[in-house]
This record gives sequence, structure tokens and C-alpha cells, in this order.
Amino acid sequence: MSNLGILLAIIVLASAVFSVKRRRQQRLDRIRADWAKPIDHPRRFDSLAESHISRISVSPGTRSLDDRTWADLNLDNVFAAIDRTTSTLGQQALYHRLRTAPVGKNLEAFEVLTERLRDDVLARERAQIALDRLQDPQGYNVWWLGQPDAVEGRRWFAIFPVLTAAALVSIALLPVSPAFVIVMLLVNMPARFLTDRRIGAIASSIRQCAPLIGTAAALKFIASDDVQAITQPLRDDVSRLARLKWISSWANGNPFLLSFDAAPSLVMLNDFISVAYEYLNLLLLLDATGAYFGLRDLNANRASLLRIIAAVGDVDAAISVASYREGSDVWTRPRWHSDGPLTLTDLRHPLIVDPVPNSLALRPGTGVLVTGSNMSGKSTLLRTVGVNVILAQTVNTCLARDYEGPVLEVRSCIGRSDDLIAGKSYYLVEVESLLGLVRLSESASPHLFLLDELFRGTNAVERVAAAHGVLQELVAAGQDRKPHVVIAATHDGELVNLSRECYDAHHFGDSIGPDGLVFDHRLKAGPATTRTAIALLRQSGAPETLLERATATAALLDGQRNTLVEPVRQPNV
Repeated sequence: MSNLGILLAIIVLASAVFSVKRRRQQRLDRIRADWAKPIDHPRRFDSLAESHISRISVSPGTRSLDDRTWADLNLDNVFAAIDRTTSTLGQQALYHRLRTAPVGKNLEAFEVLTERLRDDVLARERAQIALDRLQDPQGYNVWWLGQPDAVEGRRWFAIFPVLTAAALVSIALLPVSPAFVIVMLLVNMPARFLTDRRIGAIASSIRQCAPLIGTAAALKFIASDDVQAITQPLRDDVSRLARLKWISSWANGNPFLLSFDAAPSLVMLNDFISVAYEYLNLLLLLDATGAYFGLRDLNANRASLLRIIAAVGDVDAAISVASYREGSDVWTRPRWHSDGPLTLTDLRHPLIVDPVPNSLALRPGTGVLVTGSNMSGKSTLLRTVGVNVILAQTVNTCLARDYEGPVLEVRSCIGRSDDLIAGKSYYLVEVESLLGLVRLSESASPHLFLLDELFRGTNAVERVAAAHGVLQELVAAGQDRKPHVVIAATHDGELVNLSRECYDAHHFGDSIGPDGLVFDHRLKAGPATTRTAIALLRQSGAPETLLERATATAALLDGQRNTLVEPVRQPNV
């Protein structure tokens, strides 16, 4: 009988080993198939944003890209396009990096780590296998464990280790008398059921610590000196969290830290141990005692836990950026200088399939006014420049042939919406936003301002006059130029003429085809000169008298526009 038991044990063990290898190979095949491709997995943007805000609050001197600019540039969608992370912590780290203004933390070390994991396939896949255990959606909540008072304990929890010790003594005295065990059952079982909800909540809170710390330990091999600004916690902090990992693994109900697709034989063994643990728990109060010691460890090592979370997340984020680079036809690293133009060559937008590349040079203290028909590409150009400046400064990656320029803080006023809560129309919201940008322009820190159709919604004279005032104020203070650059889209030719001292004119052309307007989406020097509205009327069969009247009026307005000159700036009194 004993021989049969040994044989069965050998068979089960061999089956488990075979299943583990097979499952690991399946995960490896999936990882390889996903490399350099977009990944469609759940993304909880509310949790990502909350985590970012929390990280900013505990990082002195770190600032965030504002909500308006993030929304104007559709950066949730850009994040989703770049996100090839394996873990929830990787998602949080990548989101935090993209939204950190103006420059991502430890950018040089992040670049070294990204390129290493892009080139070293074995190291990358080893890291991805380790990160694969952190896909549980509860992982979004791990960051909060590092905050003060994240998990609430009670002083009277100290009674649990005493009751556990007493129960162990009663078991030791079982050969003398079973009465001691019976007494402890009568005491501990009611205590267990009365505190089950509170202890269960604490155990649930710390359950993610075990797979997190285990993953950090598995990633130690990455922690070399040239990336220590990111990975040093993998060397220094994992050992401090060893006991918390052990306690968390039992609170997790998963003592072997099995992944979601673990071998059935291992799952059965794990479940058997968990069931036995539950029965022992009735007498020994192991989960309550574990919660008590787990909270103590958590409170003593919060800083270490936060550093581990950041390091593990950044490793995953670096792999994500490496995968994105590998899957991009054209990308480059930025080259930085502190004084000089922002030069962008063959710039592309990351969300556009088969994009038309455009080039642009922006000198500090000047701007560009972009004209053209609706749908010609003006707003897309604003977003393309803004997104690439942010990507350059946070993940050292641009979708361009060449990128050279200074570090810029990006602010925008592109999208329009009413503020329903405050009862403000989009026009008033826009005025307040633009005044905020004007106040920011007094800063010595260089900014990139992106503006679309200023003061749309008011009469033509005031629209042009107010827009001209804002555009001048953003780049010039009296006779001095500010260090900022501005790109603004407009339909107003008068604004182009008024602003020619500080703003170069560019346009997107169009033509009339058999089916209507045709756009090539290529940026050209000079203001737009096409007459597409009148041409469309003619193509659509408008009366000749209407066309003649419209053409004559256009010629009259052009004559008036050409008489506009730059107003004389009055001296400050």
C-alpha cells in the first residue's frame, strides 16, 4: 500500500512538473505573439488617474500635465496605443510617466532599460514571465497600501497572537488532556466568527503584496548599475518585505502564489492546503494573527513597498515602450538643446493609420498660424506636435525622422465644451482658459501653447482683435520676446496679416474633385488662398447671380484685408 502511495505521489509530482512547463511555454508563446503589437486588455482610466494624482502628491517637485491638455490631445487613446504592459502596475507606471510634466522621472535610466529589454530577448521574456502574475485587477489598488492609514487596524488585534499561542500550547498538551483544546475551541471559534468581516477586509487588502514582492525578487537580475535610478529598490527593499510576502501569501488563500493558469495538479494541492488551513484557522486564528503581524510589517515598510511598486511598474513600462518602438515604422529619440528652435521633421500622429508626415520649425518667441479648410488637418497638426513633444520628454520616443529642441511645458486650448456644473458656456470657459495661458506665459520656463480657432462664437471684429491680443501676449512682453512657442489654427486671414511680425503663416491646401473637397494634408508655407466655398457652390449648381455676388464680395474683403497693418504698440504708462 505504501509503495502504491509513493507511486501515486511520483505520478502527481511528474504531472505537475510537466504541466508547469507546458503552461510556461504557453505563456511564452503568447508573450512572443504579442510582441511589437497593440494589446487589447482592460484599462481602468479612473484608477490610473487616481494613482497618478497620489504619486504626484508624495513626490515633492513633481508636476502633472493638466486635465485640459490631456483631454485636448486625446492622451487616453495615445496611452492605449502605447500600452503593451503585462501588469496593472505597469499600466500605472506608464500612465504616470506620460502624465508627468514636463519630463518623466529618471529619463536617461529609463532609456537604457528600454533599449536593453528591446535588444536582450531572453532577459525581456524572463521579465515578462515574472510580471505575468500581476494581472489581477486588484493590483490597481496596491499603490494605496503605501499610503498612511490605508488599512485600519486596532490595538486590540494584539490579543490574536496571544490566543494563537494559547491554542498551540493546548495542542502540545493534548496527550495530557483534550480539555485544553476544547476550551480554546470554545474561545477562538466565536472570536473568529465575530471578527471575520474585519479580518477578511484586512487580508483582502494585503493579498496583492505576496505576488508583488515575489515578482520584484524575480526581477532582481535587471538591477544593474546603469539603471539603478529605477531598479535599486529591487536590490535593497525586497529582503525587508520577505515576512510581509509570506503573511500575504496565506492571507491570499494562495500559499504557492500560483498564476491564473497554473497546472491543475498544483491547483488541487494548493486548494487542499487551503482547506486544511481553514480548519486549523478555527482553532489557531492564523488569519487574524497574520493580519496583526501583516499590518505591523506594512506600517514599518510602507516606503519600501512604494519603491518596489514603482520599480516593478517602470520595468513593465520600459518593456511596453520597447515593444511600441519595435512595431513603429518610423521613430526617433529626441536631441536636446537649451537654446534654439524646436525642429520636427516628418512628424506623424500615433493614432493615424498611414499618416501624412509634416515638418515644422518653431523658434522661441515666435509662433505659427495655420490656415485651411475644415478637415484639412489643422487640429490634427496641433495634436501631433503636442503628443510628440510629450512622448519625447516622458518616454524619449517621437514618431518623426528627426526631433531637436528644448524641453517645453505643453498647454493647450483645443477642445470645446460647456462647464455644466458651474453653469458656464464654452465661450466663457475658453476665455478663462486663455487667460490662464496668458498668466503662464509670464513664466521663464519655455512653453508650447496649442490653440485652435480662438474666440469662435463671437463677431468677426472682436474675434480677430481678441485673438490678436492673446497671440501677441503669449510671445512678446513689450519689446522683449518670451521663450515660448505657439501654434494656432485659424480661419481668419486678417489675423494672419495682423500677426505677421511674430507668427509665420502656414496652411493646408485643398482642391475640388468630382466628389467634393480633396485634401492632401500636407503643410505648406504661407496663408491659404483657395476659394473652396464658392467653388463648392458652383459645383453644386448655385445660381450664377449668387456666384457673381459672392466672388465680388470676396474680392472686396481681400482688398480691405490687404490694407491691414500691424498696429503701433503704445508705450506703457
